Amino acid sequence: MTQDGRFDRLDRIEAILLQTAQQQQVNTSALGQLTEQQQTNTRAIAQLTQQQHSYTQALAQLTAKVDGLTEEVDSLRDIVMHSIQNAESDREVFQAEIRRIWEYLFRQSGNGRGEG
Repeated sequence: MTQDGRFDRLDRIEAILLQTAQQQQVNTSALGQLTEQQQTNTRAIAQLTQQQHSYTQALAQLTAKVDGLTEEVDSLRDIVMHSIQNAESDREVFQAEIRRIWEYLFRQSGNGRGEG
């Protein structure tokens, strides 16, 4: 091998080493960016997890409130239905009492004015 051949070979090796070093720098930079992005994603996931926990708690509270309101509405419905039944019963009693009074008044006088 000639002196020029050795220098050419050394130049090629140096060029390959330089290219390898540059690629290593690019790879190291990319790895740093990926690591930073992973840390950002990890923080975002932690925040989302915390928000989900808050939403779950809020949903549980709303569910409990809806259950309580449902019980109150059911109770109110029962009270209203009982009141309606009582009103119907009272109406029947009042109508019977009014009929009894009218019959009594008609028996007292023929025309209902007390004139005999």
